[in-house]
Amino acid sequence: MSLLNDLGIEVVEKGKHKVILGMEITQDHLDKETEQPGIISAMLSETAASLGANLSFRQGSAAITSVSLHSLNALKLGRIIVEAQPVKDGSNIQTWQATLHYDNSAISNSLCTITLKKIEA
Repeated sequence: MSLLNDLGIEVVEKGKHKVILGMEITQDHLDKETEQPGIISAMLSETAASLGANLSFRQGSAAITSVSLHSLNALKLGRIIVEAQPVKDGSNIQTWQATLHYDNSAISNSLCTITLKKIEA
């Protein structure tokens, strides 16, 4: 079981300098968004930032510390894209900016702060 598979999230591009994910927004997603506004946008932003941070930090693991989400427009049915890029690539903390959009119409913008932890074998 994985979040990507369970929600039908497609990894369009994945690298340590940019991550792009795609997802088809259904009525079930909109219902969840009504119950907890911003949950879908935050989840997609966190997922994209975590993927990128883990690719750039090969010595251990990266975990989301905080997400600051600014909703610009409401979600709607259709395919949504999230594009995430690092703003600061530090040795202990990274900050990624993620933008969600439909065909160049922004839905939300977020900053994700990620803590990097070296895992000893």
